[in-house]
Amino acid sequence: MMIDEGLLSILKSANGAYSCKRPPIPKNWNSVDRPYVALLLPGVDEKEVFRFVLSQPPSDFGDLSGELETADLDTLPSLSIIEVKHNGHEYSYYRLDPDGWKKVAESKSPFMVEVFSHGTQPIILGVGN
Repeated sequence: MMIDEGLLSILKSANGAYSCKRPPIPKNWNSVDRPYVALLLPGVDEKEVFRFVLSQPPSDFGDLSGELETADLDTLPSLSIIEVKHNGHEYSYYRLDPDGWKKVAESKSPFMVEVFSHGTQPIILGVGN
């Protein structure tokens, strides 16, 4: 899914649907869904967004499944935005606020992102792929 600086700015300012102590991240790796957790950061010219992957599949690459290893999310700076990919179509976006992680958006389509700006009532945005 393509994320640009406009969507990243919206994710930074969204009210969010709910807060949680730790975001629900995938625990198991499989080669079909290829789940991951990534930190979203603006590029130098702020027209593009970079994903820094914070998770990795099992170290034995011959294994098609196993535990997904993820970096300690508690060490990220405040207002960090992470993208959690569950499978090819399901993504969740969380922002680290002073009171915990806040779910600010989700996507179940490669073309739409639902941003939670007013509680659980999303604003639907179309995105490029």
